[in-house]
Amino acid sequence: MDDFENRYTYNNELKFDQVKRILFGVGQSMLVGEQLKEIGKKNTIIVTDPNVYKFGLLDNIEKSLSKSQIKYEVYDKISNEPTMDNIVNAVEFARSNGKFDSVVAVGGGSVLDTSKMVASMVTNKGEPAEYLTPVEDKFKNPGLPKILIPTTGGTGSEVSNMSVVINRESMYKTWAASSNLLADTAIVDPVLNVSAPPRTTAASGMDALAHNVEGLISKEANPISDGIATKAASLIFRNLRTAYNDPSNIEARSAMSMSAMLGGMVITFPWVAGPSVLGHCLGEAFGPKYGAIHGVAVGMALPYILDFNISAAYNKISSLARIFNIRYKGESARVVASKIPPAIIQLLEDLEMPTTLKDINFPASDIEKFGDYIFSSRQKLYDLPRFNPRRLTKENSIRLIQNMYDGTLENQVR
Repeated sequence: MDDFENRYTYNNELKFDQVKRILFGVGQSMLVGEQLKEIGKKNTIIVTDPNVYKFGLLDNIEKSLSKSQIKYEVYDKISNEPTMDNIVNAVEFARSNGKFDSVVAVGGGSVLDTSKMVASMVTNKGEPAEYLTPVEDKFKNPGLPKILIPTTGGTGSEVSNMSVVINRESMYKTWAASSNLLADTAIVDPVLNVSAPPRTTAASGMDALAHNVEGLISKEANPISDGIATKAASLIFRNLRTAYNDPSNIEARSAMSMSAMLGGMVITFPWVAGPSVLGHCLGEAFGPKYGAIHGVAVGMALPYILDFNISAAYNKISSLARIFNIRYKGESARVVASKIPPAIIQLLEDLEMPTTLKDINFPASDIEKFGDYIFSSRQKLYDLPRFNPRRLTKENSIRLIQNMYDGTLENQVR
C-alpha cells in the first residue's frame, strides 16, 4: 500500500493558546471550590441547565464551593442548543447581579458556550451579537475567571476558544472566537457523564470524532494536531459503542471524556479552521435549520465529507485504517481510504443514529438550494478554500448534498 504519511508543508512559526489548567479524572469536580479559593474568588455564578440540576450533578460541586466558603447562585435556564436567547438572558442576569467575580459552568456544549460569553460580556460593553465575528476578536477586556465542567463527552468546549450560537434569523450557527473565551480551568470528571442518556452519548461521541477527523484532514494540519487527533479518534472508535451500550462503564466514559477534550484542543489550533472543515460547515447549517441536534448533524455528515475529500486527501484519510481496525493488504492508499466512510456509517448504525439527510426529514426540494448556499456563501465563513482539502464548486456541492440525502458514497469499493 502507498505510504500513509502526509507530506507536511506547515509553517514552522506556530502561535497558539490553550487552557491554563486542566484537572482530569474521577472525582476532580469536587475540587472546584479549592480552585476558586486559590485565585481569591468568593462569589460565583453556576451556569447550568435544568437536567443537570435535576439529576443531582451539582451536588458535589455545591458542597465543594460551600466547603471553601465560596458564595454562589445557580442559573439553570440554559436550553439544549446554544441560542441567542440563552446568551442574552444569562448575560443580563449576570450583569444585573453585579457581584459575581467568577463563573462556573456545569453542563453540555450549550451551557459551556453560553458561560464563556457570560464571563466575557460582564467585563465588555455592548450586546453579545456584536461579538459573533468568527474572523475577528472583538473582546477588549479579559473576562471573569471561569471554570468549565462538561457533563457530556463530545463538544470539547471546556478547552476550546469558541462560543457557538444559533442565528435567530437564518437558523444557521455562527460563533465568537477569542483566546478570551478559553477557560482558566477545565475540570473533566468522567463520572458526570454516566447519567447522560444513550442518545446524548452517541451524538456527543460523534461530535468528538468529527472534531478530530476533520482536524486531521485540514490542509494546514501539522504533527501537533495530528498526533492529538489520531489518538483521540482511536479512543472514540474503540470506546463509543461501549459507552453507548453500557453507560456505567467508567473506563469507556473516561476514554470518551479524554477524546472529547482532545478534540476541543484540536479545533482550537488556528490551523485547523475553528469548528473544523466541511463536515461542521454542513452540520452547523442543516442541523439547526432542520431540527437535528449538533452531534447528530456533524456525525451524519462525516462519512460523506470524507468520501468527498478522498481525491484530495486519500493519504491522510487512509491513515485512519489502523485505528479503525480496517484490514488491508497490498492495496493502494486511495482504496484503503474508500473503506473509512463505510466504517463510520456502520458506527452510526450501531449507535442507532441517522445516516442520511432523508432520515432527518431534510426536504428533497432543498437539495439544490442548500448545496448552492454552501458553495456561494457558507464556505467563506469557514474559510474552506484555505482549509478543506478538495475545492468546492457549485456542482460538486449540490452533488454532495444529493449523496447525503440518498446515502451514496461515490468512492465505495464494490
